[in-house]
Amino acid sequence: MAIPVREQELTEGKALERLIFFSDAIFAIAMTLLVLDIPRPPRGADLTTFLTTNDGKFLAFFISFWVIAIFWLGHHRLFRYVRHLDHGLIMLNLVLLFWVAFLPYPSAILGDRAGTVSATVFYAAVMCLAGLSSATLTWYTVSHRGFTGPVHPAMARYYAFRGLAATSVFAISIPIALFVSPTAAQAWWFALFAIQFGGRRIAERRAGVDAAD
Repeated sequence: MAIPVREQELTEGKALERLIFFSDAIFAIAMTLLVLDIPRPPRGADLTTFLTTNDGKFLAFFISFWVIAIFWLGHHRLFRYVRHLDHGLIMLNLVLLFWVAFLPYPSAILGDRAGTVSATVFYAAVMCLAGLSSATLTWYTVSHRGFTGPVHPAMARYYAFRGLAATSVFAISIPIALFVSPTAAQAWWFALFAIQFGGRRIAERRAGVDAAD
């Protein structure tokens, strides 16, 4: 027996709501776990010495928190437009959440060995895969299946660009770490924030939307 249209819409709406709540929980847990890798100074230790000794852990926390925040913002903005979902969308969303949940691990390794090539390359490689999964989810949802409400083409391109920007920045940092230095590669990561901000501003101007949207 066919399911009434209204009942089908309500069922799909609840499924979409559950997917968003579940995704938000994974993002929140991953961001919270990052701080657990930062130790507290032992009693009687010199605070300045302790902080400078553990500067790699603070750097790893800072970068990882804000990169995850960029992925969450992208996910949040994308799913404001999503109206339908299927098995493919659910699986691609799970792939993204897999990498988000995994990110505290390479972040911890980077915090312990921030000056090494292997830790820098490993961290960058994981970030590349996370960015690629975000871009794939966006492409599938917006372009391939058209599961969103009306989206201006400029904003649609920006949503896909956002994940690819993270992939590109971290991919470029790998040869920098290998042939220049890990420090130079880590400094290059900060370009992601400027690229993300600039890309959104350009897309908003072309779409004629409010920057606060």
